Amino acid sequence: MADANQAEGGTFWVKTLAKGVSTIGGLLAAITGIFVVISFSAKCVAMGIFMVAAGICVLMLEATMCFMFLDIGKWLDSKSDKIKSWQKMFFYFLLCIPGPAICGSTSSFVGSIGFLLAGMCYMVMTIGPKGSAPPQGSASVPYTRQFDDMTPA
Repeated sequence: MADANQAEGGTFWVKTLAKGVSTIGGLLAAITGIFVVISFSAKCVAMGIFMVAAGICVLMLEATMCFMFLDIGKWLDSKSDKIKSWQKMFFYFLLCIPGPAICGSTSSFVGSIGFLLAGMCYMVMTIGPKGSAPPQGSASVPYTRQFDDMTPA
């Protein structure tokens, strides 16, 4: 029987990759959010503020060691690993939608790509590893239909 960590998402490397991509995506969204704030449209300014806040939230979830100096840092560290991978997947997919939908600037697209890639990594963890190949032998021979007894009456 597989242990709980293996059944939850994947191996150590897949989880580390997802955390790394999420952290880079959060940084990317926060940095591009600053560029989106510098615009002439009120919608883009609001979207830039949202992207910076969303990037900081992602960093708080994925890179909790950056926020250990805050009172909430230890609490976040204990809670962030208990969030299921499918919940993180939906969270990141929902975060990548508003940027291009509200403000169609290039910076909002680039910031949303970071969230999209993070969501795709967690989607891979949610789907799980591919199945093993069936053994080569008589048990894996596909069913073939017999046509001997199908003569017309």
